[in-house]
Amino acid sequence: MKTYKSFISAFFCSLLFTLSFSTPAVSQNIYSGIIKDKTTEEPLPYVNIGIVKKGVGTVSTFEGKFSLELNESYATDTLRISSIGYEAKNIVVKDFKKILQGKSILYLSPEITELDEVVVTNRRLKKKVLGNKTTSKSIVAGFSSNKLGNEVGILVKIKRSPTFIRKFSVSIANNNFDHLKFRLNMYDLEDGLPGKSLLKENIIIESDAQEGVLEIDLEDYNIIARDNFVISLEWIEDLGGKDGLTFSASFFGNDLFVRSVSQDSWEKIGIVSPGMTVTVEY
Repeated sequence: MKTYKSFISAFFCSLLFTLSFSTPAVSQNIYSGIIKDKTTEEPLPYVNIGIVKKGVGTVSTFEGKFSLELNESYATDTLRISSIGYEAKNIVVKDFKKILQGKSILYLSPEITELDEVVVTNRRLKKKVLGNKTTSKSIVAGFSSNKLGNEVGILVKIKRSPTFIRKFSVSIANNNFDHLKFRLNMYDLEDGLPGKSLLKENIIIESDAQEGVLEIDLEDYNIIARDNFVISLEWIEDLGGKDGLTFSASFFGNDLFVRSVSQDSWEKIGIVSPGMTVTVEY
């Protein structure tokens, strides 16, 4: 059984690692700065920063600070800075470098959003758990690396619209870290891949659980889904290693989506699916 588990784990991790982007062997320079709210001057935590679809990206710290390694081959590519609740900013890489040479502060403007929708229904709501319910420890999956912005998620198919999202759960097979910290994300689908965020604020998950099912109450976030969506976990803090965490998994469960770093392309993998579920009412 142990050999079988090792084989499955190695196979899945190798599969994810093939999605990583290899940068050219040229001179690299590190560019650092801080992201702030344009209206309040407050630092913005966990902002996604990266070159669009190039596998080069990072996430700002809780204090809004970031460092990004860039080389000259990306000079004409587009770098995107984005955060839930703020207007995304696109900058050509060569211009991004010039901005940081003159000042180390970049600003994002709050996004103007409509008031939360109020849904009134006279029907008796039905509760259901959707997703991959496995709690296996013989088949496991994990993040492809400890790069900031590395993300793993599954497709959730809803039965009826509107669907109210009440809880998120993930089955931890093994955790060697002292403390875990992720961002929970939800996306609509665009051409079969994760698209726009369905959230209006960051949902940060913290835990010191070593194993077992980790449940996150989402009642207060008033999340409503009207179509199928992707729910994912994003690596937002460097915990000092890449092999310290695995999730329960199973073959041919819900479609799996991964991306290596912030602003990278999404990839769909249909072989192994992590043990993630959402409790909904509809």
